[in-house]
Amino acid sequence: MTKLQAIRHFTTFVLSEKVTIARDRFTGSNFGMGILSNTPRLKLPDSLDYPPDECDKAFRKDFIERCPLARGFSSITLTLLHECGYWATRSIIDIVEYEKWHVRAESQEEYMKIPWEHLATEWAICWLHSPANRKVAKAFEREYFG
Repeated sequence: MTKLQAIRHFTTFVLSEKVTIARDRFTGSNFGMGILSNTPRLKLPDSLDYPPDECDKAFRKDFIERCPLARGFSSITLTLLHECGYWATRSIIDIVEYEKWHVRAESQEEYMKIPWEHLATEWAICWLHSPANRKVAKAFEREYFG
């Protein structure tokens, strides 16, 4: 199984619906989940094998501070769960307000305090609290890093 196949399989399981991997990619280490379409559309960075930057490190630190059991999971797993959190909570995201908050955030710490960023991570944490889900996440990591 390729890394892309592992990602698609995992995120489809997490959301219980087919996730489309976007053909266009972000430069750098950005991930994104399209929430304006009828189906989840995951956008990935141009390379999945990038060294973590300061934003990635801050995201992981925040996630683990809020959910210590996440320490045993890879950053790709936590990131994908966070992105799935956008889709799962899309009905309460006000995209116009989100964009306003996004523009005002002057640091990664401020960015993570945007209500919808916080909510996506909170959803991911709730998903990860299930022992059965943690087994699925570990199986994903075995496939991904295989």
